[in-house]
Amino acid sequence: MTQMRSLEQQALESVAEGFRLNALKLPALPEVTAKVRAIAADPDAGVEDLAREIMRDAGLTARLMRIANSPLLRGRMEVRTLSQAITRLGFFYVRDLVTALALEHTFEPRSETTRRLHQDISRRSKDVAAVSQVLARHCTSLPPEQALLAGLLHYIGALPLLAAMDDAAAAQVDVKALAELIEMLHAEVGSQILRHWRFPEDIAAVPMAYREPGRDGTKPDYADIVAVACLLARPLSEAQAQAWEDFPPARRLGLNAPDEFHQDEAMQIDLQQSRSMLS
Repeated sequence: MTQMRSLEQQALESVAEGFRLNALKLPALPEVTAKVRAIAADPDAGVEDLAREIMRDAGLTARLMRIANSPLLRGRMEVRTLSQAITRLGFFYVRDLVTALALEHTFEPRSETTRRLHQDISRRSKDVAAVSQVLARHCTSLPPEQALLAGLLHYIGALPLLAAMDDAAAAQVDVKALAELIEMLHAEVGSQILRHWRFPEDIAAVPMAYREPGRDGTKPDYADIVAVACLLARPLSEAQAQAWEDFPPARRLGLNAPDEFHQDEAMQIDLQQSRSMLS
């Protein structure tokens, strides 16, 4: 317990000092991602400018093409060029999606403990993103592609925390203890990072808001979708299943029980397609 308090204090002090000095160790964006965001901020830039920059990264280009041609987003005709993919997905959505997809490569853990956590968080974020996209499509009028983005980014605050823990010799603490610490601290850090990178506010608010199920409101938002997706992306305990009816985000989505998602054939087909798209 003393070791845990000491680690928590070190991480808190590192993050707090970073915010005070405007020097929090934010994940460094890959060069192509930084240039994509700069092009998107240029009022004179167009789709072809964005496409030329993205095409410098073959892996990123392939992923965007796969997403644009996903059955969940696909239009009447197959997208054959990156410019067509950008047009279908939207100029600014591509900017934010490129950033989200690049994040899994922005932190290189130094210890085995943080490496395992980073892998778990990456896998978990993709699972939540896939479920979020399906929930948005079937349970709300919100754009599914934005819900996918919200799911991918809801745990982004873990990255600078993992970096701070590497610096604090976190390898001496077990994975479970570090995971609990990240769960406690990631939300505020995540929302500040997304605002720093100028994501849309309804996306930037998600890391904080999805953990507050009692928020006021009658219409579902991206935080509601992510909150429900976090439950559905893992096996529900009996207690969680029994408490479902009292979970406001699920009520706002119109889901009365987890089985309405798990046993709905259309949603499960879409879920497999969304997972495949993100793989």
